[in-house]
Amino acid sequence: MTVPNVPPTPPRSVVATALLLILGLLLLAPGLCAVLFIKEYASSPYPTPSGFIPLWIISFIISAAGIALIVYAFRR
Repeated sequence: MTVPNVPPTPPRSVVATALLLILGLLLLAPGLCAVLFIKEYASSPYPTPSGFIPLWIISFIISAAGIALIVYAFRR
């Protein structure tokens, strides 16, 4: 049985990987800020304004995109 000739995969670009990593880390910042604000409002005696909840959800979605970008940078 013969193995077909498969062309080798091209090496990853270090610059592209670094840029994707930096962009992914920047996208993690909104989620970190949301966690810090949630922590502050949880320990506050005042009720949490309901307008912040959609903003926190959007921040977590942006951070999830950052995590996906970091994973993509190292798996490709």
